[in-house]
Amino acid sequence: MPTGLLLRLGAFVYDLLLIISVWMITLWIWILANQGEAIYGGAVQIVLIAEVFIFYGYCWRNTGQTLGMRAWRIKLVDEKGDRPSLKQIVIRLISIPLSLSVIGIGFLWFYVGDRRQTWHDRISQTFIVKLVKNSKP
Repeated sequence: MPTGLLLRLGAFVYDLLLIISVWMITLWIWILANQGEAIYGGAVQIVLIAEVFIFYGYCWRNTGQTLGMRAWRIKLVDEKGDRPSLKQIVIRLISIPLSLSVIGIGFLWFYVGDRRQTWHDRISQTFIVKLVKNSKP
């Protein structure tokens, strides 16, 4: 059964704290390599975005869960209930900004229809499901 938006938000907040930590370490190393000078530009942004893609891509492909998703006992699955393919994960990651655009209407789409999917869920043909308390992730 697909899970609600509040559990997704809770997992995202956990993951965001972890991602910010990784970004801080990356920027610290980069600044040290730049003799303590501030760093700017597209290269920095590309590296930080790549870290997000690697984090989610690795977690979702291997277990279907990030650390935050484990804490909230939710999991990303494909339409058959299996781990999503790499293609589905990439499509999902690219389409999440679309769901955020236009005041988050793609997330509110969750409440339209009986499938309980956001735009990026639908586009990537995936679901976020709530795990049963006694099941293994």
